[in-house]
Amino acid sequence: MIRILACLQDGHDLRLVILAGATALIGSVVSARLFRMVPRERGRRGAWFVVQSAVVGGATIWTTHFVAMLGFDPGVPHGYDPGLTLLSLGIAMTGVLLGQLMIRVADGSRLAEAGGAVMGGAIVAMHFVGMASLQMAAEMRWDLDLVAASAAAGPLLGALAANRVARPRTRLCWCTGAGLFMLAICVAHFTAMGALTVVSTGEAPPAGVELIPDSLLAAMVVCVTALILLVGATSFMIDEAGRREHGERMTHAALHDALTGLPNRANLRRSLARLLRSASALEAGIAVVVVDLDRFKPINDVHGHDAGDHLLARLADRASARLEPGEILGRAGADEFIALKVGAARTEAVDFARRLHQAMTGEVEWPDARLSVGASVGVALAPEHGRDVEALLVRADLAMHRAKAAPDEPVMVYDARMDEASRGRSALTMELKAALANRELELFFQPQNDNETRRIVGFEALLRWRHPVRGLVGPDEFVPLAESTGLIGEIGDWALQEACRIAAGWPAAISIAVNVAPRQLARPDFAETVMDALLVTGLDAGRLELEITEASLIADHERARRVIGALKRAGVRVAMDDYGTGYASLATLKAFPFDKIKIDRSFIQNLPDDRQGAAIVRSTLILGEALEIPVLAEGVETEAQLAFLRRAGCASSQGWLFGRPADRAATEAMIRAQAEADARLSAAG
Repeated sequence: MIRILACLQDGHDLRLVILAGATALIGSVVSARLFRMVPRERGRRGAWFVVQSAVVGGATIWTTHFVAMLGFDPGVPHGYDPGLTLLSLGIAMTGVLLGQLMIRVADGSRLAEAGGAVMGGAIVAMHFVGMASLQMAAEMRWDLDLVAASAAAGPLLGALAANRVARPRTRLCWCTGAGLFMLAICVAHFTAMGALTVVSTGEAPPAGVELIPDSLLAAMVVCVTALILLVGATSFMIDEAGRREHGERMTHAALHDALTGLPNRANLRRSLARLLRSASALEAGIAVVVVDLDRFKPINDVHGHDAGDHLLARLADRASARLEPGEILGRAGADEFIALKVGAARTEAVDFARRLHQAMTGEVEWPDARLSVGASVGVALAPEHGRDVEALLVRADLAMHRAKAAPDEPVMVYDARMDEASRGRSALTMELKAALANRELELFFQPQNDNETRRIVGFEALLRWRHPVRGLVGPDEFVPLAESTGLIGEIGDWALQEACRIAAGWPAAISIAVNVAPRQLARPDFAETVMDALLVTGLDAGRLELEITEASLIADHERARRVIGALKRAGVRVAMDDYGTGYASLATLKAFPFDKIKIDRSFIQNLPDDRQGAAIVRSTLILGEALEIPVLAEGVETEAQLAFLRRAGCASSQGWLFGRPADRAATEAMIRAQAEADARLSAAG
């Protein structure tokens, strides 16, 4: 260490020593920063950054060495061999390139540290080749201990530098790596210089070789240093531009829908908030339009999500092409769009909404299909309907739902009465949540009869809500509410267990049919829930019939198949409800092992005069016979309908002709009456 310090003090110009250290630091930082940018780039661009980093790293080693050599005074005339001087530069750059390539492909292995050691070795090799280029009338003698220390210091510090760059623990580990690389250059160089003793021989430098004097060497060093600074400045500008571009991409992605490229909900809310802060925009009027697609889910279910995505993208393109200045369209959710228009009184707002409705309805081509959708549109106006983003969006949404409920008028403008209806719906939801706990729900039962004997063969359990104020509420009013709020799962489980409990006390020949909501069937544990209900109530599995609509099956075919398979293995019967109203009833019959087909009432109500209805009923009965699946007709209300069904070969019916839905007491009175009639008939026989 003393010899090294003595060499620095006595044999060097300290100003150039400091300049050499500064050169090493700047070059190391630039090289490390360039190499740090490599993982963000791919292909040729990434390879180019590796080459730049290697060029800067090698030039830094070379420049540091020769800046320090310019400050070294051997005490005799001297010069530098051009070939060896340039060879030393090539060694430095090649060694750094090889080491950085090893670090890049290390992928967490110790190859990274090996790459750093290669770079450290390049520092040492460059130094001694550079020293070999020094030609003078003197002999160079080396202290082998310090030569060995120099040769060890370069690879060791290079490996540590690579470790910090390749295995960062913080964002600034690359700075530590740059500092260690600078140390590798300086320690290797000045330790080796401390090992050197120059002994004058009095001889002239070798003749015939044009040596590089210090003045020319200084010019070369300046040029290479300028190269380092130029590449460094360029890398900083490239990095900053990349950061800016990345930030812009991230901002765009955060505020736009990836599928359609339209502004997303967050972006639309910001735009609306900005417009509401503008006095001129408020004075001109702002229309907030919510568009919700109709029949979108069945398209996704039947044709797949790729078809749904294609449909959304095409509709977005159509609608965007019809926008005028001052109009904005965005996608707010799966099948919901929001549009804004500045300068819109009521008439202009409705015209805008109708234009969007026209663009978002109709057919879109898809391989082997034409995808057809409708749209429901709601409009809210600022400042007439509010000056708050949330209030306007909620009110436009309310108007959209009102339009969805009134298909003859697909565009609706908000009015205050919609709020009253919404509050009423919210209040009813709260009351429905309490109804189960308060035992306000009960089951009514409608008989299912044999068409030939007119005997009761089963009952369908139907939900009723005995509201403390409104009286008896039918399922058409509260079941859709339960489905939309998620309460149908809990209510459905209660209805299943209650139906099983009541039916367990009936004669064994009478079955019980229970409707299953799509949300229930979608639960992985639904089969276990049914088994638990049978176990708790003691009802025989063969007497339970679960009625499932096609909509329940379309949502997830495979899960439905597994659940129905488990139910069938347990002995539970499964009926296809509302047959004929689905999207692919024949395919569904083929795919699932049904025990009964229930023809929807819409095909029965006008029999026997409805020729189309009669044809559908006959074809269903033929299909049922071919598949060995019995058929039940729903909604039978007249003797003429029953007579037609008998002639057509339909085995059983359900409808007002045999009895309206009745409470438990009336139902069990019907069962007793049939049992008593059977007893009298048996006694008479």
